[in-house]
Amino acid sequence: MSNRLLEENLPEVSKLLAARLAERRQILREQCQHKPPNLNFVEEADFSRFIVIEKLKLVFCYIPKISSTTWKQVLYQAENNGTSLKGDSHRRDIFTWLQDYSTAERKKIIDTYFKAIFVREPFARLLSAYKHKMKGLGHEWFKKIDPSIPEEEIEKETFPLFVRRYILDFNHTQTNQHWRRYEQICPCEVNYDFIGHFENLAEEAPQLLKMTGVDDYVTFPEYQPSKSSPFMLEYYAGLTREEILKLGHFYELDFKLFGYDFPGPLQDVLDMKATSEQG
Repeated sequence: MSNRLLEENLPEVSKLLAARLAERRQILREQCQHKPPNLNFVEEADFSRFIVIEKLKLVFCYIPKISSTTWKQVLYQAENNGTSLKGDSHRRDIFTWLQDYSTAERKKIIDTYFKAIFVREPFARLLSAYKHKMKGLGHEWFKKIDPSIPEEEIEKETFPLFVRRYILDFNHTQTNQHWRRYEQICPCEVNYDFIGHFENLAEEAPQLLKMTGVDDYVTFPEYQPSKSSPFMLEYYAGLTREEILKLGHFYELDFKLFGYDFPGPLQDVLDMKATSEQG
């Protein structure tokens, strides 16, 4: 559908934010056209992360490590007249999911509902996933992937080891949603009406609630800055320049589809490594 909710609520959305959202949608549409067309997209795509709230005519595709737990709690409140979620927010039965509809129903929902998504700078999300999933659990995970990894190497549980063994050398990004590429979670063929950025969460999350008409009984919790961002350079400095470039290539679509610059926050690391190599 067209951006009906955005158009109807323009007086309440700053002109700057409205322009920002329009630019993000345009970038996504242009970049998505470079992909081979899939005529069976509605039948074949993975819609297991698309939450459907029928009474609000809202679809929200959530991506792990982008305040996904908080969004589930907030969306539950939105669907249940402000009632707070009790218990595990990861239970599948607390929401209706787009994948559970028939192909015809899915198409109708995709065409007519307001569709929202939040994304994050790809390198920052990957580091956040590592710190959340791998730190302290690395030994078991690494041994499962490659029993030949030396014990002393695993004991370090370093971020470079994670990148080399999980992302660059093995295809485990397909099976683990925490470092899977955005395109594999929230396909770009969906014409999202609201593309939020995690970096602007404090401003953009409340605006999404306002645009969907639930801000009078649902509020987004106070934003807590990411604990990963201050350590970006420290962690990524352990990779070689070639590995950073390979990582950027692997997540190339994430950068291009959602308007993030490569190498972004890692420019200083690449410059430092280029200088040291020249020396």
